[in-house]
Amino acid sequence: MRKWMFVTMVMLLVVSLLTGCPKPATPTEAPTAAPTTAPAKKFRVGMVSDVGGIDDRSFNENTWKGVQDAIEKLGIEGKFLESQAQADYETNITEFAEQGYDLIITVGFLLGDATAKMAKQYPDTKFAIVDYAYDPPIPNVQGIIFNVDEAAFPVGYLAAAMADKVDPADPKVGYVAGMQIPPVEQFIVAYEAGVKYYNEKYGKNVQFMGVYVGDFEAPDQGKVQGNSLIDEGVDVIMGVGGKTGNGGLAAAKERGKLGVGVDVDQYYTLPNEKGILITSTMKRLDNAVFGVIKNALEGNFGGGGVYVGTLENGGVGLAPFHDMEDQVPDNIKADLEQIQKDIIAGKIDTGWPPK
Repeated sequence: MRKWMFVTMVMLLVVSLLTGCPKPATPTEAPTAAPTTAPAKKFRVGMVSDVGGIDDRSFNENTWKGVQDAIEKLGIEGKFLESQAQADYETNITEFAEQGYDLIITVGFLLGDATAKMAKQYPDTKFAIVDYAYDPPIPNVQGIIFNVDEAAFPVGYLAAAMADKVDPADPKVGYVAGMQIPPVEQFIVAYEAGVKYYNEKYGKNVQFMGVYVGDFEAPDQGKVQGNSLIDEGVDVIMGVGGKTGNGGLAAAKERGKLGVGVDVDQYYTLPNEKGILITSTMKRLDNAVFGVIKNALEGNFGGGGVYVGTLENGGVGLAPFHDMEDQVPDNIKADLEQIQKDIIAGKIDTGWPPK
């Protein structure tokens, strides 16, 4: 009996020990970190200004607006470097190129040599240059030019008509310009041709005169020259050339004369002079630059090619008359509409390029 009880107790103990032991651990895979995706690298655009400064209320500023529009609408990154002197051109371009920017935009005819040189040194970098087209073309550079003569011609016609209206005894149209380089001459030549066209149509003798100051950043000199033209009897002044041209418009404002803006609708950028502006001869730099950036971002960079802004594609044009709307005669408004149609159709020679 004791033997049986002993055996039973041993068996119960064994069962207890077996059932009480923890189960062997089931092998499990080591936890893995959640996969991470590196943020996409943003397309970067660097802009190198001409010496007029980013705040010239004209050429450089409107080009930068095109970059800003691309920042807002396309999600790119953008930065500008100001050139204080021509010696800064290559240095500024090199800074962007060395930082690996995807597209470098240089602003103005005067940057032509520096852009060509740097484009050859950095053949894998994309470049675009405003107011310049290379012949022969450079594969990694897209030119951006404007047939601004197509807009300057009707503006000259309008200026002549307004001078004739306010001073029928001795009407005179003038200009205060920056440097005498082709993109500026393109304005002046066609502006004068428009004045001549008005004289031919109406049998008038509106005179034309003006001055090149030789600088884009000399508003005081522009104002001095504007006053000199007014002393000679000029009734309408077109300011052509950044801050220098704006100085000419400031003189017109102070002396009670009329003015014409350039590059952008300067009614919005020159609040002190806006009331005397008949119109502005517009280059839609912002639209052109935005389009070039968009194409490059989408893999359609136009290297070796040229963007051309025209009356027909809206790349150039006349700004609204704004405060002068009621001052411009209806027949002149009708003439301007027809003149622009004839320019687009190739029926009118704007005088540019000079024969």
